Amino acid sequence: MKFINQGANFYIPDNVSLEEAQKRASGGGMAIGAHQDDLEIFAMHGIGNAYNRFYKMFTGVTVTDGGGSPRKGKFADHTDEELRNVRRIEQENAAKKGKYSAQYQLNYNSKDIKGKNAKLRQELIEEIRDILIHTQPGTLYLHNPFDKHETHNAVTHAVLEALRTLPADKIPKNIYGCEVWRGLDWIPDHMKIPLDVSNYIQLQRELIDCHESQIEGSKGYTDATIGRQFANATFGNPHNLNEASAITYAIDLKPLVDNTEMTLEQFTTHYVDAFTRELATSAQKYALHR
Repeated sequence: MKFINQGANFYIPDNVSLEEAQKRASGGGMAIGAHQDDLEIFAMHGIGNAYNRFYKMFTGVTVTDGGGSPRKGKFADHTDEELRNVRRIEQENAAKKGKYSAQYQLNYNSKDIKGKNAKLRQELIEEIRDILIHTQPGTLYLHNPFDKHETHNAVTHAVLEALRTLPADKIPKNIYGCEVWRGLDWIPDHMKIPLDVSNYIQLQRELIDCHESQIEGSKGYTDATIGRQFANATFGNPHNLNEASAITYAIDLKPLVDNTEMTLEQFTTHYVDAFTRELATSAQKYALHR
């Protein structure tokens, strides 16, 4: 495979050829995220299933180089280039610990993929399309389109564009939009997909903790991620006892790929309108007296 973007690379923990890594992961889980550590936050369902061999091996794709992220503690004086190298190694360590089939790092600058550079955006789309064609995942995990991090949104948009160019038989069976910088607990129950990660909590702690530069002196991503998953399971249904102790929510993005006439605005508005109707229906039952 030939990368378009300079500095892009792949890492295979057990040192098989890239061809073999792609072949053994075909039909399995893949996550495409913006930053180093995103995959371990939002795609634990796919990582854990593959780790326990419930389906074929997991493949990770990280789009940006990580150089522009905030830094504190022992990383406070790192240059952007030094931090890029640290974050690359951290992601490789997570891939090794999680037994990924392969980990791609595409090395794009976060500011660039959020900008108006049409040529660069097209390069990113082609890069992602090439990976999808060669790997052919059965389940694809992405950032959800309600995420409030613009780099996450830019990556999801590029992946959706790439998916729309694939032949029908190459499109993953499942395409999930998952939680990071905005939870999905507000989505009406019949429209959200609960992904049980109860058995993977310890592994997830270890994987997120690989990204020391993002946790050092700043954000407790490990506890926050797992806490949200515990909360999702606990508060998911007020009338039923928990069947799972930890859940991450997702939404089905496949309609956006299958229906190429649908805009992202139409797709997201459909969910917001459904939530609004749910609130209105409940409010109408308990009208306040004047």
